[in-house]
Amino acid sequence: MIHRAIPANERQIEPRLAERFHKTLQQHAPPADLPFTEELAMALVSDALNWKASDLHVEPGAVDTRVRMRVDGLLHDVAVIPTVSGRHIVTYFKVLAQMDTSALARAEHGHARMDAGGMQLDLRITVVPTPNGEMLGIRLLDGLRAVLRLDEIGMSGPEQSHLRNWLAEIQGMLLVCGPVGSGKTSTLYALLRELQRQPCGIVTLEDPVESLMDGITQIEVNEKRGLTFSDAIRAMLRLDPDFLLLGEIRDPESAHTAITAAGSGQALLSTLHARDSVGAVTALRNYGVKNWEISAALEVSVAQRLLRRLCSRCRVETEITSAQRESFTTHGISAPARLWKPAGCDVCAGTGFDGRIGVFEVWRLDTEARTLIVHGADEPALRKHATATGSRTLLADALEKTAAGLTTFAELRRLGRQAQPADSAV
Repeated sequence: MIHRAIPANERQIEPRLAERFHKTLQQHAPPADLPFTEELAMALVSDALNWKASDLHVEPGAVDTRVRMRVDGLLHDVAVIPTVSGRHIVTYFKVLAQMDTSALARAEHGHARMDAGGMQLDLRITVVPTPNGEMLGIRLLDGLRAVLRLDEIGMSGPEQSHLRNWLAEIQGMLLVCGPVGSGKTSTLYALLRELQRQPCGIVTLEDPVESLMDGITQIEVNEKRGLTFSDAIRAMLRLDPDFLLLGEIRDPESAHTAITAAGSGQALLSTLHARDSVGAVTALRNYGVKNWEISAALEVSVAQRLLRRLCSRCRVETEITSAQRESFTTHGISAPARLWKPAGCDVCAGTGFDGRIGVFEVWRLDTEARTLIVHGADEPALRKHATATGSRTLLADALEKTAAGLTTFAELRRLGRQAQPADSAV
């Protein structure tokens, strides 16, 4: 057998993101940490809450185990612990989620609730086998976290008006598009918050319910208890709703259900994995939805991404290059005299960023757009029409926020290869 050298993991550790965890680990260092595994797990989740992390990873390596935390969309290494300690933590969360702790060779998924930092968290837990042991991934959902208002998510005034006009009309379908982790659900909840003030009936179908909202009937899919997606859909349609919210269109069944509901006169909100606003049409076509059905049902398509927001306490000025200046002017935006870059301080744990801000592209379909869809127009043709009728692109919105000093030019890479300017790596 040939033994190959294993390259060392050279990622830096940022302990400031996991201060409680490190303090607890110092008090109960291995091998004495086993009786205190729950205390370690609680400290780690409390640290994640403190930094508003979306995910936690416990990743076994050839020599030790890395603990990682996704903050503002970026995955940071926050601790290195002995392999045996990593196993203890993985086993703790498997027990918490009522998983089979003896199953070490297959992927498992589960849900759990945990009280940490005075709040109750919903945890979506996944454990998968690797050559070095089990890797643990946890998605953190704070059901009590304040739901943002529409004017707090970073959307411009004209774009907000498009959405509010649709809410007032109570017809057709509004889709929020983007990849995983782009803030789509937050935008849907912001729209629900707008609807809370209206005399209307609202029913949601979610998997899982991410935030509880009074005055709204929220249904959670739970196949283990016999509430399947199909059953829940039939139930929500019988509850006399004015607005339906479908957490995600993820397959042909949910796509046809959404189109049927929206085409029958009910207003429906949902999310969809698509690259941009016109990409929603392609995604629906790929699920087998006919062109005439899309044309009849789709009213508004919103595309969005999340960019890291510069820490206002430590950001520093930097010169703007000629290529960057050209990117602004090409999109009809006045180039700023200078740009900003991250520095890092204790408040932002050395990252240089503090939270995230949304960038948006809102496409309100008109008669010509519907005709183009019926006749099978492709994405370039639809995108040309959307731009010609005033739909601002994701890149244009991101450039405006960059000019305002809210984010960096390098962050524009998060828009994807097709949308970013040529030198956004700068």
